[in-house]
Amino acid sequence: MRLLDLLHRDPEPRPWAEGEKIPWDDPDFSRRMLKEHLSQRHDAASRRTPLIKKHVAWIHEHLLGGQPSRVLDLGCGPGLYSARLATLGHACRGIDFAPASIEYAVKHAPEACSYTLGDLRTTDFGSGYGLAMLIFGEFNVFKPADARLILRKAFEALDPGGKLLLEVSTIDALYESGNQPATWYTAKNELFADAPHLCLMESFWDDEQHVATERYYIVDLTSGEVTRYASSSQAYEREEFVAMGRQAGFREVTFYPSLTGSASTPDGMIVIVMQK
Repeated sequence: MRLLDLLHRDPEPRPWAEGEKIPWDDPDFSRRMLKEHLSQRHDAASRRTPLIKKHVAWIHEHLLGGQPSRVLDLGCGPGLYSARLATLGHACRGIDFAPASIEYAVKHAPEACSYTLGDLRTTDFGSGYGLAMLIFGEFNVFKPADARLILRKAFEALDPGGKLLLEVSTIDALYESGNQPATWYTAKNELFADAPHLCLMESFWDDEQHVATERYYIVDLTSGEVTRYASSSQAYEREEFVAMGRQAGFREVTFYPSLTGSASTPDGMIVIVMQK
């Protein structure tokens, strides 16, 4: 794209029309994203270590009863949760489509961990798990049909009595995200590019479909070349989560305020546990 093309951009892009999500699977983007996952300066890509430890402790004690189990970590990133669960006696398998994250996870994997590079929509989950988990709002980024597919695949991968742990963005949080004012920043090298660039950001809320879309234009400050990225997130009411879980075969759906089981967090997410 050229800068002039921005004049003719769609003023109200339809959800997922300009891209299904930011390209985590691109090797260069994945390499830059890994730095954000591992950063201890913020909780934007992954939570910082102290909070991850609290989450893992709650998962181990409350969901797994402190007993060894097989855990399927969907969208595992660099394995920050599954590696810690493995040290508590669980056998873990992680799936993610970001190559740098999977490379890091494999390199630092405890003996009881294995990792697969793949798309959750098409990768075989296997079977025999006591817990499957998809956290940090990743469930919302899938189109509803794909989200339902992932629920069905997770259900089939679990043993009877097994649980699916979802951490999802609330409809209020996504409504707020989709109604943010346009903004911009410059950077020498950050998530979107290794070279100096300008990032222009716009947010949109589709009130009919309940979808928040974030659009990014990355301007190379040397060449003037423009690259567009977009990411959409589907919002659901609580009763919709319950209905989707039941349709996938789950018999119980329980809500928690956070991954510590108690106090809510400022990131606008809640936790859902579905039991087979």
